Amino acid sequence: MIERFLPTVDEVLFAMSERPLGMGEEAKVYKVHTNPKFTVRVSNEAPSFEILAQQIFDEKFTLQKDIFEGRNYGQAVAYMGLDEHDEHMAMVTLCWYAPGFSIEIWKPGQNEPSSDEALMKTMALSQTMLNLPDKAIDDVYDDLHFLSSKRYSIDTGNCGWFSNMGNILLDAANKRLQVIDIQPFYTQHPGINMNHTKGFNTPLYLAHGLITGSFKHAKEHSKYPTLIEYRTEMMERIISGAERNHINDLGGYISADMDKIAHIWDHQLSLLNIEEKYKNDFVKRICSVEQEQRYPVAKNIEPMIRVAGRSMYT
Repeated sequence: MIERFLPTVDEVLFAMSERPLGMGEEAKVYKVHTNPKFTVRVSNEAPSFEILAQQIFDEKFTLQKDIFEGRNYGQAVAYMGLDEHDEHMAMVTLCWYAPGFSIEIWKPGQNEPSSDEALMKTMALSQTMLNLPDKAIDDVYDDLHFLSSKRYSIDTGNCGWFSNMGNILLDAANKRLQVIDIQPFYTQHPGINMNHTKGFNTPLYLAHGLITGSFKHAKEHSKYPTLIEYRTEMMERIISGAERNHINDLGGYISADMDKIAHIWDHQLSLLNIEEKYKNDFVKRICSVEQEQRYPVAKNIEPMIRVAGRSMYT
């Protein structure tokens, strides 16, 4: 290693021999228990443990510049095994450990929960989310402001139609939410507005990431009155947070004016089965939020090496 504060090679390999902390479509993440500020993120395309271990011994890790001014997004601090086709992708990264657990009810590699189990999990997580202080919501909005200024974005799935809830962690001990697994603004892709300024850092996508269970079993869950009440209250908190923190949906990847964005909000709220009187008020309020430029905008996207899967964007 090139810096003492990084885990040693032995610590990295020990972590990789343990059960993963988490698994996704792109990578496995291991906690470095002997150096708990760090995790190891390993591409799902990586070779066997034996081959990868030898590569780590031979190549060592390269330290990465901190472009987020000390903020923790679970981002890589060192990397090895650069992709020969994409200089921003690596086979293995050492990342900051972000405390908390995923608020999604199902993860790749797990058995999909039954409808009853999914409802139980969704109800419990929804209640926990509602018990968070307003500061937790405000801090996430501040992260969205900051990420946009650096021209990075929260991560999404399904071609951008919902936030990956596995990438927003609930730190129950400190009563806060932690954004992880961020991505740079896409610079070229057919159909994406090239003049955007926010990426997915908008209230619409934040709502997708904080309304637990809005993707899996969404149709069944929209029938339960108590859960609808929880979601209505959570949506109220998300929109109030947007008002307090002066951030709206314009300037993101959706190339649309506010009328079109209002239609998308209306549709999403209808899927959650939120009552008409609340839905109409929510749409009116979210469309009235005035944008604030909280941080100076970087002129260029500074490179960040990360483990990422191959997709239509790469």
